[in-house]
Amino acid sequence: MTSIPSKVPDYGNWEFVTLKPFYQYQLPLIGKWVRGTVLDIGSNVGRFSALSHSTISLDIDKRYLVRGIELGNISEAVVGSGIALSFKSERFDTVLAIGVTEHIPPTLMGGFLDELTRVTKQGGTLLVQTASPFAVFSLSRIRIWSDYLHPYSPFRMRRELRRRGWHHVAWISSGLVGVTPILPYSVNGFVPWAVGITQVLLRGGRYSREKLSSADGGPLKD
Repeated sequence: MTSIPSKVPDYGNWEFVTLKPFYQYQLPLIGKWVRGTVLDIGSNVGRFSALSHSTISLDIDKRYLVRGIELGNISEAVVGSGIALSFKSERFDTVLAIGVTEHIPPTLMGGFLDELTRVTKQGGTLLVQTASPFAVFSLSRIRIWSDYLHPYSPFRMRRELRRRGWHHVAWISSGLVGVTPILPYSVNGFVPWAVGITQVLLRGGRYSREKLSSADGGPLKD
């Protein structure tokens, strides 16, 4: 009998990989934006879920959720897809979509962004990361990209989210120079050639200056 390959990548060594500096340096910069009720989409073993006890961790593969619970990273787990979220509208204060967009087929990206918007409260925060097509990492591995695994322009992501009522407030760049073992640090700011570019957005035209001030260490200027 011929086996049918799974559409879910095998991340059997992911728990070990995320202990490397490239991933560890992301945690404090992401964590300072996390507040209130949190949804971690594509949580895997819950390295970002562990930033808040009020996080619901969602992943398409139950194995990683179970392991995240064993590690103490995950307190509430849901098996499901980010393309069709099984949550009521405006439920979450913070939504995390880190390491997810490269697994969303381009034809489904619009629906995915609609779902991110739907489940976030007005004034809520979204952190979404894209695998930058401008990174050395992406350019050197162009042959591996497909409709299932692909980079996505951070500028296009920002434009699409603005159309949905999001207000862009910050950039976080991970993996400088685009090669994980070399300068694996994450920084506040936009670095086009970084492996992963995360942007922070607030939903709605009216947003809390107190939120921004507490996160970035200073008052927001228009």
